[in-house]
Amino acid sequence: MHVPRDEPPVVVIPLDQIRRILTRCSTKWGIVSGMSKVMATPELIKAAATELATVGSTLDAAHIEAAGPTLTIQPAAADEVSAGIARLFSREAEQYQQAAGQAAAFHDQFVRHLTAGAGAYASAEAGNAALLQPAAASVGSAAVDVLGFTIPTTLEEITAPLLGILLALFVGPPFLLFLAAVGYALPTIVQLFTSVPAVAG
Repeated sequence: MHVPRDEPPVVVIPLDQIRRILTRCSTKWGIVSGMSKVMATPELIKAAATELATVGSTLDAAHIEAAGPTLTIQPAAADEVSAGIARLFSREAEQYQQAAGQAAAFHDQFVRHLTAGAGAYASAEAGNAALLQPAAASVGSAAVDVLGFTIPTTLEEITAPLLGILLALFVGPPFLLFLAAVGYALPTIVQLFTSVPAVAG
Protein backbone atom coordinates (compact mmCIF):
# COMPACT_ATOMS: atom_id res chain seq x y z
CA MET A 1 0.00 0.00 0.00
CA HIS A 2 1.39 3.36 -1.02
CA VAL A 3 0.87 6.17 1.45
CA PRO A 4 1.36 9.65 -0.08
CA ARG A 5 3.95 11.80 1.64
CA ASP A 6 2.35 15.00 2.82
CA GLU A 7 4.31 18.21 2.85
CA PRO A 8 4.74 19.86 6.26
CA PRO A 9 2.18 22.59 6.85
CA VAL A 10 3.25 26.19 6.42
CA VAL A 11 2.57 28.32 9.47
CA VAL A 12 1.71 31.93 8.68
CA ILE A 13 1.89 34.41 11.56
CA PRO A 14 0.13 37.75 11.03
CA LEU A 15 2.36 40.82 11.15
CA ASP A 16 0.35 42.50 13.93
CA GLN A 17 0.77 39.40 16.09
CA ILE A 18 4.54 39.49 15.56
CA ARG A 19 4.57 43.15 16.57
CA ARG A 20 2.64 42.37 19.76
CA ILE A 21 5.06 39.58 20.62
CA LEU A 22 8.08 41.83 20.06
CA THR A 23 6.49 44.58 22.15
CA ARG A 24 5.89 42.21 25.06
CA CYS A 25 9.43 40.84 24.81
CA SER A 26 11.00 44.30 24.66
CA THR A 27 9.01 45.42 27.70
CA LYS A 28 9.98 42.32 29.70
CA TRP A 29 13.65 42.41 28.72
CA GLY A 30 14.19 46.09 29.41
CA ILE A 31 14.31 47.43 25.86
CA VAL A 32 12.43 50.68 25.32
CA SER A 33 12.35 51.83 21.71
CA GLY A 34 11.13 55.08 20.22
CA MET A 35 11.24 57.06 17.02
CA SER A 36 14.81 58.26 17.53
CA LYS A 37 16.26 56.43 20.53
CA VAL A 38 16.77 52.97 21.97
CA MET A 39 17.42 52.39 25.67
CA ALA A 40 18.38 48.99 27.04
CA THR A 41 19.14 47.54 30.45
CA PRO A 42 22.01 45.04 30.05
CA GLU A 43 21.18 43.22 33.29
CA LEU A 44 17.62 42.50 32.18
CA ILE A 45 18.74 41.42 28.71
CA LYS A 46 21.30 39.04 30.20
CA ALA A 47 18.69 37.61 32.58
CA ALA A 48 16.30 37.11 29.65
CA ALA A 49 19.02 35.28 27.70
CA THR A 50 19.62 32.97 30.66
CA GLU A 51 15.89 32.30 30.96
CA LEU A 52 15.61 31.54 27.24
CA ALA A 53 18.59 29.18 27.43
CA THR A 54 16.82 27.27 30.21
CA VAL A 55 13.66 27.04 28.12
CA GLY A 56 15.69 25.76 25.17
CA SER A 57 17.34 23.06 27.27
CA THR A 58 13.95 21.91 28.54
CA LEU A 59 12.56 21.68 24.99
CA ASP A 60 15.62 19.79 23.75
CA ALA A 61 15.23 17.24 26.53
CA ALA A 62 11.54 16.80 25.67
CA HIS A 63 12.32 16.30 21.97
CA ILE A 64 14.95 13.67 22.74
CA GLU A 65 12.58 11.83 25.06
CA ALA A 66 9.81 11.84 22.43
CA ALA A 67 12.06 10.70 19.59
CA GLY A 68 12.34 7.07 20.67
CA PRO A 69 8.68 6.05 20.88
CA THR A 70 7.55 8.15 17.91
CA LEU A 71 10.21 7.51 15.26
CA THR A 72 9.86 3.71 15.37
CA ILE A 73 6.16 3.02 15.75
CA GLN A 74 5.31 -0.66 15.55
CA PRO A 75 2.29 -1.67 13.44
CA ALA A 76 -0.80 -2.49 15.45
CA ALA A 77 -1.33 -5.64 13.36
CA ALA A 78 0.35 -7.66 10.63
CA ASP A 79 -1.85 -6.34 7.83
CA GLU A 80 -0.78 -3.84 5.19
CA VAL A 81 -3.00 -1.02 6.46
CA SER A 82 -1.53 -1.14 9.97
CA ALA A 83 1.99 -1.15 8.55
CA GLY A 84 1.19 1.87 6.34
CA ILE A 85 -0.26 3.82 9.26
CA ALA A 86 2.80 3.06 11.37
CA ARG A 87 5.10 4.28 8.58
CA LEU A 88 2.98 7.43 8.18
CA PHE A 89 3.23 8.29 11.86
CA SER A 90 6.97 7.56 11.86
CA ARG A 91 7.51 9.92 8.91
CA GLU A 92 5.49 12.62 10.66
CA ALA A 93 7.63 12.14 13.76
CA GLU A 94 10.77 12.40 11.64
CA GLN A 95 9.58 15.66 10.08
CA TYR A 96 8.74 16.97 13.53
CA GLN A 97 12.24 16.15 14.79
CA GLN A 98 13.77 17.92 11.79
CA ALA A 99 11.64 21.02 12.42
CA ALA A 100 12.46 20.85 16.13
CA GLY A 101 16.17 20.69 15.31
CA GLN A 102 15.91 23.77 13.11
CA ALA A 103 13.95 25.60 15.79
CA ALA A 104 16.54 24.62 18.41
CA ALA A 105 19.36 25.91 16.19
CA PHE A 106 17.52 29.21 15.70
CA HIS A 107 16.83 29.37 19.44
CA ASP A 108 20.49 28.83 20.32
CA GLN A 109 21.57 31.46 17.82
CA PHE A 110 19.04 33.93 19.22
CA VAL A 111 20.27 33.32 22.78
CA ARG A 112 23.88 33.86 21.66
CA HIS A 113 22.98 37.11 19.93
CA LEU A 114 21.00 38.27 22.95
CA THR A 115 23.89 37.49 25.31
CA ALA A 116 26.34 39.23 22.99
CA GLY A 117 24.01 42.23 22.80
CA ALA A 118 23.87 42.50 26.58
CA GLY A 119 27.65 42.35 26.72
CA ALA A 120 27.94 45.00 24.02
CA TYR A 121 25.58 47.34 25.87
CA ALA A 122 27.50 46.83 29.13
CA SER A 123 30.85 47.45 27.40
CA ALA A 124 29.48 50.59 25.76
CA GLU A 125 28.28 51.92 29.12
CA ALA A 126 31.65 51.19 30.72
CA GLY A 127 33.47 52.84 27.83
CA ASN A 128 31.28 55.94 27.99
CA ALA A 129 31.85 56.21 31.74
CA ALA A 130 35.60 55.91 31.24
CA LEU A 131 35.51 58.66 28.61
CA LEU A 132 33.43 60.99 30.77
CA GLN A 133 35.68 60.77 33.84
CA PRO A 134 38.62 62.70 32.31
CA ALA A 135 36.17 65.22 30.87
CA ALA A 136 34.63 65.81 34.30
CA ALA A 137 38.09 66.22 35.83
CA SER A 138 39.05 68.69 33.09
CA VAL A 139 35.91 70.74 33.71
CA GLY A 140 36.65 70.85 37.43
CA SER A 141 40.25 71.90 36.79
CA ALA A 142 39.13 74.61 34.36
CA ALA A 143 36.68 75.92 36.95
CA VAL A 144 39.50 76.21 39.49
CA ASP A 145 41.64 78.11 36.96
CA VAL A 146 38.84 80.53 36.09
CA LEU A 147 37.12 81.00 39.45
CA GLY A 148 40.08 80.49 41.73
CA PHE A 149 38.37 77.89 43.93
CA THR A 150 36.94 74.41 43.71
CA ILE A 151 33.23 74.18 43.06
CA PRO A 152 31.58 72.40 46.02
CA THR A 153 29.99 69.12 45.05
CA THR A 154 28.76 67.58 48.29
CA LEU A 155 26.04 68.77 50.64
CA GLU A 156 28.55 69.16 53.45
CA GLU A 157 30.83 71.37 51.35
CA ILE A 158 27.91 73.59 50.39
CA THR A 159 26.18 73.93 53.75
CA ALA A 160 29.13 74.12 56.16
CA PRO A 161 30.33 77.65 55.20
CA LEU A 162 26.76 78.97 55.02
CA LEU A 163 25.94 77.52 58.43
CA GLY A 164 29.00 79.14 59.98
CA ILE A 165 28.15 82.53 58.48
CA LEU A 166 24.53 82.36 59.66
CA LEU A 167 25.59 81.44 63.18
CA ALA A 168 28.03 84.34 63.29
CA LEU A 169 25.45 86.83 61.99
CA PHE A 170 22.32 85.87 63.92
CA VAL A 171 23.48 84.29 67.16
CA GLY A 172 26.98 85.75 67.28
CA PRO A 173 26.67 88.74 69.65
CA PRO A 174 24.35 87.13 72.26
CA PHE A 175 26.34 83.92 72.20
CA LEU A 176 29.59 85.86 72.55
CA LEU A 177 28.25 87.50 75.68
CA PHE A 178 27.19 84.12 77.03
CA LEU A 179 30.62 82.63 76.39
CA ALA A 180 32.28 85.60 78.02
CA ALA A 181 30.00 85.22 81.02
CA VAL A 182 30.93 81.59 81.51
CA GLY A 183 34.64 82.36 81.39
CA TYR A 184 35.80 81.90 77.80
CA ALA A 185 38.75 84.09 76.93
CA LEU A 186 38.33 86.55 74.08
CA PRO A 187 40.88 84.83 71.76
CA THR A 188 39.02 81.55 72.19
CA ILE A 189 35.71 83.22 71.35
CA VAL A 190 37.18 84.89 68.28
CA GLN A 191 38.67 81.57 67.15
CA LEU A 192 35.27 79.85 67.43
CA PHE A 193 33.70 82.22 64.94
CA THR A 194 36.63 82.75 62.61
CA SER A 195 37.36 79.06 61.99
CA VAL A 196 34.48 78.76 59.54
CA PRO A 197 35.11 75.89 57.09
CA ALA A 198 36.21 77.44 53.84
CA VAL A 199 35.74 76.08 50.38
CA ALA A 200 38.98 74.46 49.24
CA GLY A 201 41.06 76.76 47.11
